[in-house]
Amino acid sequence: MQRARSHLFSKSFGWKQFLSLMEQQEPTILRAYTSLCLSKSGTLQKSEILTSLKNAGLPANEDNAVAMMRFLDTDKEGSISYGHFRNFMLLLPSDRLHDDPRNVWFEAATVVAVAPPVEIPAGSVLRSALAGGLSCALSTSLMHPIDTIKTRVQASTLSFPEIIAKLPEIGVRGVYKGSIPAIIGQFSSHGLRTGIFEASKLVLINVAPTLPDIQVQSVASFCSTVLGTAVRIPCEVLKQRLQAGLFDNVGGAIIGTWQHDGLKGFFRGTGATLCREVPFYVAGMCLYEESKKLARHLLGRELEPWETIFVGALSGGLAAVTTTPFDVMKTRMMTAPPGRPISMSMVAFSILRREGPLGLFKGAVPRFFWIAPLGAMNFAGYELARKALNKSEAIVP
Repeated sequence: MQRARSHLFSKSFGWKQFLSLMEQQEPTILRAYTSLCLSKSGTLQKSEILTSLKNAGLPANEDNAVAMMRFLDTDKEGSISYGHFRNFMLLLPSDRLHDDPRNVWFEAATVVAVAPPVEIPAGSVLRSALAGGLSCALSTSLMHPIDTIKTRVQASTLSFPEIIAKLPEIGVRGVYKGSIPAIIGQFSSHGLRTGIFEASKLVLINVAPTLPDIQVQSVASFCSTVLGTAVRIPCEVLKQRLQAGLFDNVGGAIIGTWQHDGLKGFFRGTGATLCREVPFYVAGMCLYEESKKLARHLLGRELEPWETIFVGALSGGLAAVTTTPFDVMKTRMMTAPPGRPISMSMVAFSILRREGPLGLFKGAVPRFFWIAPLGAMNFAGYELARKALNKSEAIVP
């Protein structure tokens, strides 16, 4: 269009301008066409294309010849005329018209374009990590007492009402046991998780742009959750042993765990934790994103912050209930007496034999009320915090 329009500021061109362009380029295109190995009828068939490729030192095989014919939409006609070739050459930049037409045509028909390297904006990923870490650390500090109640229910044979009745005995200090490793672990792991989540989404969107949103969300959630959870497990072990009353303080929990179990003791329950965390975050993030889309569609507008928080709370609570069995097994493994070998299958069979299938859902009620606010803060709070950080970055002079 730039070559055909009448002046620099023209946004269109007419038939006269097009004919003028044709007259300028016609001799060059005709010379390029006649330089090919034409048949007696002046056309190009598969055999002539193979000969031209061979003479130019290019890979002369049937697949390449068919691809070159298909590229000019002539695979049904079986031959290429000058008109087909001219239409192709007219679309090339002017400087390519003087190149060997065999190379130009071969490259256009057979060389696959390689996408440029994906550039991940470090600032955006760091802001996402900071927003995720802060939102989760805040929610963990506020909801830690409910987490302690949930842990005590799962670690013992007592029921939820019986644990509630013992709260005066446990006291305020007791329900906040393990809060320091919990906050540190959640800040570091969720900061890492949200940073990897955003980076993974950017990579997937650039590498596979045709993937549906829900698949992008699922794959990014899976990658980020596995890596983020691995960082948090030692803090989770210390937190739950303090909550269950096995140790009195963080220092005692670290020394006691090391003396009885060594380094592997800090990673007890890794399998159960991953079995809980991966489905939770994959299901939670997908449920959160799809619920937001549905709510926006039904309301016909963007969601208010409080509506976003409500969707996050509901998504987190529902995902928490479905993953409770893995949470119960993780808690039993992490709070088992130090030094005793234990596995996820041993814990599962023990619960089923002694407490029945419902034993795998112990603590589901406090877990729902613990995770629902966490979901509001981790999913919705993270998104709102990230928007706030992006906005503050944008207004900085």
